[in-house]
Amino acid sequence: MLNSEIIKAIDMNSEYLGISGIVLMENAGREIAREAQKFNSIAIFSGAGNNGGDCLVAARHLSGAGKKVKVYALKGDRTLGCERNFKIIRGLDSIEIEFVGDSRDCERIRGELDEFDLIIDGLIGVGVRGELREPVKSIVEMINSSKAYKICADVPTPGIKSDLILSFHLKKTEDAKVVSIGIPKEAELYCGPGDVYLALPRRMGQEHKGDFGRVLVVGGSRQFIGTPFLVAKAALRAGCDLSVIACPSHVADRIPFDANLIINPLNSESYLKKSDVDSILEMDFDSLVVGNGLGTADETKYALKKLLKRVDKPVILDADALKIIGESQLGDNMIITPHATEFRILFGECGDGLDQRREIVEEKARKTKATIVLKGPTDIISCGDKTRLNGTGNPAMTVGGTGDVLAGVVGTLAVKSGNFLAACTGSFLTGLAGDKAFEDLGYSLTATDVIEKIPDAIKTCREFG
Repeated sequence: MLNSEIIKAIDMNSEYLGISGIVLMENAGREIAREAQKFNSIAIFSGAGNNGGDCLVAARHLSGAGKKVKVYALKGDRTLGCERNFKIIRGLDSIEIEFVGDSRDCERIRGELDEFDLIIDGLIGVGVRGELREPVKSIVEMINSSKAYKICADVPTPGIKSDLILSFHLKKTEDAKVVSIGIPKEAELYCGPGDVYLALPRRMGQEHKGDFGRVLVVGGSRQFIGTPFLVAKAALRAGCDLSVIACPSHVADRIPFDANLIINPLNSESYLKKSDVDSILEMDFDSLVVGNGLGTADETKYALKKLLKRVDKPVILDADALKIIGESQLGDNMIITPHATEFRILFGECGDGLDQRREIVEEKARKTKATIVLKGPTDIISCGDKTRLNGTGNPAMTVGGTGDVLAGVVGTLAVKSGNFLAACTGSFLTGLAGDKAFEDLGYSLTATDVIEKIPDAIKTCREFG
């Protein structure tokens, strides 16, 4: 995954926590200015992105400290933060501004650079793609020809020979000096809208049916008819193209009708059997959600064991599946979503308190290589080497069926994302949908209410981008 994508996700999570991008830009600019304090005359090359905005903040601080500052600004549509800070410095008499529109401007500027003992590069930042275009290409050559000390903000514009790279929050290049800009550790520890940004696939307009995944739900039994329906419906709301339920014929005959879902009756009548496994494997799917309403009959236990041995695609195990499999049957293609009781049935222990539970979840994830989502007031998500927490959701979500919703959402996300990101995003998104349902309905909400709020939750997450 690209550095620029990860950084954007962290910024989005920070904003969700109440720390706006403009605050982070202010802090980044202050750190640049602090590093530049020993210089007296400073040339700043500012692009139109947030990286350029950081440097405009630095220009204000340096000018306020009595330094000679001149900003060479690229023309173009600026980001909101960059534009806001450009308007500020444009109103300051102490800062000279010159626009750079094409490579011809560089010939005039080249001679001016001898007047400065420091050059700050804020031309492009982490979002650079492909070959440099003019006038940036000529600016890079011009900066390299100068004898002034060179500081690159966050990441260097490709080709610039810097004396110092000042990276914000994360080291983006091997030789960078990292400084804090006020991003809290919770922005990376807790799941947030940035995870949704990373996990949801971009739609470019040329896609075809099936490009965004076929989720197969295997579940249901004589006693439990509706649970696979909830899983499949949630999978659709999360964005998959096709949601299919494979279930015993007794379930298929009685499951709620929804023309958006595909129902495939199995040969078994009341419970999943070993004879159903070949039929399931012949179906076209990109991820498999299994266990919801499945029951715990011996014949089902044998069938599930046989099925799991033969599936190499992402598998989400939930509900009854967690009661009838053994720890040794888990693998690196699997995501399990137990609550505390199901976790104890599977692993024999669960622990008390967040810290102790986190240690146990991490240890079990390392041992089994599966991704684990331990549901609770604070969800714990771990793949062994990485662990995240999720704080969305509310006590009203103890109502039956909300776990099925989570399984369906994760099933969709696992089609395009890695299992760990899918688990993190699914936990956050389902909890956020539940919070939105709670705002409208309080403790009267149902699982289907949560499903209907999934698009709303996705829309809210995108507003942080």
